[in-house]
Amino acid sequence: MNFEIVGVHPANKGALLMLEAIRERLLATFPSARFGVPLTWPAEQRIELGLWAVFPREFGPLDCTFLMSLIPRRIRNRLGLFAAEDIDVILDASGFGYGDHWGVRKTARRLPGRKGGQVIVLLPQALGPFKGAGMARAFLRVLRIADLVFVRDPISMRHVESLGEPPGHVRMCPDFTCLLHPELPAHLNHLDGAGLIIPNRKVAEGDPRMEECYLDFLWEAAVAIQNSGRRVVLLVHEGAGDIQLAEKLNRRLSEPLEIINEHSPLVTKAVIGRAALTVSSRFHGLVSALSAAVPSLACGWSHKYDALMSDYGCGDLQVDLADRASWQGSVDRLIRAADDAALKKRLQSASRAQSLAAEAMWAEVVSLIEGRR
Repeated sequence: MNFEIVGVHPANKGALLMLEAIRERLLATFPSARFGVPLTWPAEQRIELGLWAVFPREFGPLDCTFLMSLIPRRIRNRLGLFAAEDIDVILDASGFGYGDHWGVRKTARRLPGRKGGQVIVLLPQALGPFKGAGMARAFLRVLRIADLVFVRDPISMRHVESLGEPPGHVRMCPDFTCLLHPELPAHLNHLDGAGLIIPNRKVAEGDPRMEECYLDFLWEAAVAIQNSGRRVVLLVHEGAGDIQLAEKLNRRLSEPLEIINEHSPLVTKAVIGRAALTVSSRFHGLVSALSAAVPSLACGWSHKYDALMSDYGCGDLQVDLADRASWQGSVDRLIRAADDAALKKRLQSASRAQSLAAEAMWAEVVSLIEGRR
């Protein structure tokens, strides 16, 4: 059985965590499953992960996916290539890829029309809003062709409902990377119990003044956590932009912090799961922390952060960058939370509930696939 995974960017460790979770769950049911990602992925990375390649629909001004079909099947099989007709199941793991923030072109091009008995599923993700020109119509098409649509949060559900009466195949489900539980490698044991700062370039992307404000906050958080007696480490969750932020923060500190930039998303998740606390602007950094009962302060850039913190019962552990006077109080709450046994028990309980919901989602997806075979 051939699966196409849509919306997973190779430089984003959160996206790669979703890919790992997808493969782990589906290979348990479909041992011979093959997984395809866009041909634009680095070849070395695809080979390392044993992934096949599909022609990306969002690449260039025209949809040229038909080109794969011009290659004889026996040659496609030798080269590890999928044509559209080879795909049995399309799983969209965008995380956040449909809405005004991304524009109508991406929404219109991301998913193809259904071919034969294909199964198309939008795995749990943030959606909307759909107020821009053409956005509502473009996303209504997505709803029509998808067999199942899972939204992560009530705000996303309201955005879908704003398009009209929501169809019966739209569900609410949390992020499913909470089901992954990797072990921390021995060579990183020195990070056990550290405080982590996880930056995100998107918080201040394209706005120099916002970047200065964001770096001011991260500096204040790092210093406060150090003054509480904990070791502080910078953890990179995605690419060059986050590395640059980490380096800029280090230049502001009297003693630069260790920067952790692990190649493996599973190792990155394991590091986060063994932290004492985190200050995170990466969504999956927060998921990895909260699902391991690690108290975390969210500093996000979209509604998905607020919804996630509410799911884990810690909506008060968020910071408002626009309110400098609140920064110290927010960081102090986090530092106290790291020693709060009752809070950790609540996080453990919430994590179990999130895992059960994710397992139920997979059970429905697998049942759909098996019924269509």
